[in-house]
Amino acid sequence: MTPALTLNNVSLEYPDGSSTLKALDAVNLSIRRGEFLSLVGPSGSGKSSLLAVAATLVKPTAGLIIIDGHDVSALSEAERTALRRDKVGIIFQQANLLPSLTAVEQLLIREHLRGKPVRDEREKAAELLNVVGLSGVAHKRPHQLSGGQRQRVNIARALMGSPTVLLVDEPTAALDHERSESIVRLLRQVTDEFQTATVMVTHDTEFLPLTDAVTTMRDGRISRALVPSAQPN
Repeated sequence: MTPALTLNNVSLEYPDGSSTLKALDAVNLSIRRGEFLSLVGPSGSGKSSLLAVAATLVKPTAGLIIIDGHDVSALSEAERTALRRDKVGIIFQQANLLPSLTAVEQLLIREHLRGKPVRDEREKAAELLNVVGLSGVAHKRPHQLSGGQRQRVNIARALMGSPTVLLVDEPTAALDHERSESIVRLLRQVTDEFQTATVMVTHDTEFLPLTDAVTTMRDGRISRALVPSAQPN
C-alpha cells in the first residue's frame, strides 16, 4: 500500500538573530492509511514544526512532502490550499469553536467554506456527530458543552472533508484522565473506521499503547521509533 503521508529528508530553518535555528533536521517519516502514529518528545524538539509542515501550513526549507501521491513542492499556493482542504484534517489542541454556532453548525460552516451547499451536508454532519458520541448535543453551543465534548466536535469537524491524513496536536492537554483516555480511544476508532493516516503529538505516554507506533523527536530529528507491545482492552 502506498503511504498516505511521506516526509523525505525534510528540513525547516528559521532566522534566529545572526544565526539559523533548525526546527527540523532531515526528517524521514512514512505512514499509511489506517495507521495511528504517536509523536513524543521534549518541548522544542520539533513536533509542532513537523505537524505544520505535514499540514502544508509551513513550507520546508528542504525535502519532499507527499500527501496521497501528490508532491506538495510541485504545487502552487492555491493548489496546496486545495490539497490541505481536501486531503488533510487538522485537530488543534484547543477546539476553537465559534461561540455562536451549534455543534452541527461547526461542521457545516467548514463545508460552506469549501463551497458546498450546506443543506446537502447536514446528514453527513449529523452522522459524524453520532460517530463521535454527540448525537444528543447537535444543537448545543460551545458554552453548553464540556471540554471533552468540545474536543469531540473538533474531531468530527476535521473528518467532514473525508481526509486522507489526520494531524492531531496535543488533543488531551486540557482534559482530565478519563476524558483524555476517551479522546485517544476515539481517535483510534476513527482511524480504523475512516482509514485515515493519523499522526498525534502527545505528552500522555500512558495512552501510547492505543496507537500503532511511537516516534520520538529530539533536536529536530526523529531519534527513535517503536511499536507498542499490545493495545489495552
